[in-house]
Amino acid sequence: MRALIAVCLLTSLAACQAENSPSQSEETSPPAEAAPSPAATTVTPMVPPVAADTEAEDKCGAVKLDRWLNVLPTDTVKAEITSAVGERVIRYYGPDDALTMDFSEERLNAELGADGRIKRFHCG
Repeated sequence: MRALIAVCLLTSLAACQAENSPSQSEETSPPAEAAPSPAATTVTPMVPPVAADTEAEDKCGAVKLDRWLNVLPTDTVKAEITSAVGERVIRYYGPDDALTMDFSEERLNAELGADGRIKRFHCG
């Protein structure tokens, strides 16, 4: 969900910048009477920064854990998750649990739903 929001935000910001700042061709173009030729105008497609999100998730190993989504975090499941991501701090928390606001990109968070099952993994 965060990745989708980030992509939408970046796309919106890029569109705003394109509208508000003159392009290189506008800065060096002839006066308004002479229109630039269509060949001089190129359009570069915008590619969402998926790789950047994946790299951020990889710092704690969250990308590798899809198979444990919607599973109860039993001792066996927790041991398997630890084995998959290596020895690191793993925080399991539910919807009503209080959390510290200290951010650690190396820490793996396992968010539990109201039913006690793992709903999401993320770094932080």
